[in-house]
Amino acid sequence: MTTVITIASGKGGVGKSSLAINYALRLQAIAGNTLLVDADLLAANVHILLGHKPKKDLISVLDGECRITDAIQDTTGALSVLPGRTGASVKVEKDGDPLQDLIPQLRDTMDGTKFVVVDAPAGSGRSVLNSMANSDHVVIVLLGQATSFVDAYALIKNAYLEYRITQFNVVVNIADSKSQAQLVFDNFARTVANFLPVSLSYSGHVTQRDAIAQSAIRCKPIVQLPGEQRQIADFDTMLKNILASPRNSAKAAGTTVNSVS
Repeated sequence: MTTVITIASGKGGVGKSSLAINYALRLQAIAGNTLLVDADLLAANVHILLGHKPKKDLISVLDGECRITDAIQDTTGALSVLPGRTGASVKVEKDGDPLQDLIPQLRDTMDGTKFVVVDAPAGSGRSVLNSMANSDHVVIVLLGQATSFVDAYALIKNAYLEYRITQFNVVVNIADSKSQAQLVFDNFARTVANFLPVSLSYSGHVTQRDAIAQSAIRCKPIVQLPGEQRQIADFDTMLKNILASPRNSAKAAGTTVNSVS
């Protein structure tokens, strides 16, 4: 059975795509048969961070130019990627979510795939909520900033009100230390608990290090940089915590989108 993990955030610029890439690479290395999906229709950047130049992508699928399986490509570390497109002109959410049934169709199409990691768009738009509702595990990326708190809370609130999603994993990114990351999570969890009947599981953190900057500059994931065994162990621990957390019981409803087939 395929396990789907959606990586989401209330705002952009929190390192969500970088986390999604590193999670997918570690899952591929440990379990094999992992697919990374860049579901951002307006500002996709997974292929940029991987230093990859795809000939076909998710927009090609939506435009009817190819099937999903034709747009999936193998990249670094034997990881399969369904890339997005930077600066694509797509009418998002005008007539509903164009990716509404993407995850269900991937489950049906990608026989033998153990894990699908979805890099969702930032914010709480329809595409994000549908992706979260159709996933087994939802990961919210959080920074120790007031704006990140507000936007992450809004995302969780919308996910609960619209789809009754109650299980969320939280990762604190670019933290100063382990203790600071724990404090950020505790403060955020306390705020959420005051207003919403949802459960937040702390999955771990990524400490601010030179490796983060080097990863962006070199277009090379952190887990593939030399001398980053400790960081690799941290990502493995986060994944272990995510997969051990309660599965999401919500399911997004909707009709099949013919263009995504």
